[in-house]
Amino acid sequence: MSTRAGTVPLSDLQFIKIYFNRKRLRSTPANLRKMLAETGGDAICNGSIFLRDLSPACHLKAEGKVYKTPNYRAWAVSWNDPADFGVKTVPNGDANYMECVHLIIGGKKISPVTCGADMRYRAPRTAIGTKDGRFAHYVSRERHTPEQLRDLLSSSGWDNAIMMDGGGSTCFMDAAGEGFAGDGRVIPFFLVWKLKNEQTDEPKGDKPVVEINAYSKAKDGGKKLSANFTVKEFACKDGSDAVLTAPRLVMVLQSIRSHFAAPVVIHSAYRTPQYNAKVGGAAHSQHCYGTAADISVKGQPPAAVAAYARELMPDWGGVGVYAGQGFTHIDVRETRADWTG
Repeated sequence: MSTRAGTVPLSDLQFIKIYFNRKRLRSTPANLRKMLAETGGDAICNGSIFLRDLSPACHLKAEGKVYKTPNYRAWAVSWNDPADFGVKTVPNGDANYMECVHLIIGGKKISPVTCGADMRYRAPRTAIGTKDGRFAHYVSRERHTPEQLRDLLSSSGWDNAIMMDGGGSTCFMDAAGEGFAGDGRVIPFFLVWKLKNEQTDEPKGDKPVVEINAYSKAKDGGKKLSANFTVKEFACKDGSDAVLTAPRLVMVLQSIRSHFAAPVVIHSAYRTPQYNAKVGGAAHSQHCYGTAADISVKGQPPAAVAAYARELMPDWGGVGVYAGQGFTHIDVRETRADWTG
């Protein structure tokens, strides 16, 4: 998945924090997972631009300590706690703020966009801001100029947008271990956020009585289960070899793939009980039986995927919409269950 974007109600956020990479770890997928695990967050992305010595180039303050104060006032993402997160002028009295390139302020597109020549080209991009009073993020490998990114976010309804560092710094990782890194450079500081309820909203269901097949990732990983899905896509993200999956789940996912005629990314399917606990899954999650998958469909919002899944399963199956995290939970339990994460 080349783009991770979404919004979260401020009331649903447990924390937003600036994380300092004091060990100077390179931004590889493995290290991003390590840093995210250290914070206990749900998602991590790169922060604002920095100098060659890895010090911040723009206004930066974290947990009350000022790390950079240039001789000017500017717009920045700024907050004491998630409830008052917003885009405000800095320096100010908030405990945290991070400034970079202003794209949209108060619903108005900034023109011209002011930034250095080294940021004007088409490159992977990261933006943080607000949309309809919600925390908003956009991290993408797709290449945009600052103006193209501004116009994209404006057309999506963002009220405020601050473009962070881009190019090889662009990276994102979530608690399920899904995401992408840039060129592996050392990034000195990141933005991390955590939801209050993670993925524990999945209602408890009975142990499924549907057919469930067992595979070996090493031996059967490339085996096709349907026209567009293979065994390895359903494997647990902890690297274990055993893969459990229900043919009925594969059938539902293939129907979704065919209906939207677009790639379906499986972010999490089968989970060992240990891994399920690690990522904050419900104690009796359908993932542990091989009857559930968290998916995204290219070009489709989670709600649209959920609506079609419910058409396929009118009186059975679980459908959870995680709009803030950019995915839809689908499971094939015998009874109907709907929820929003």
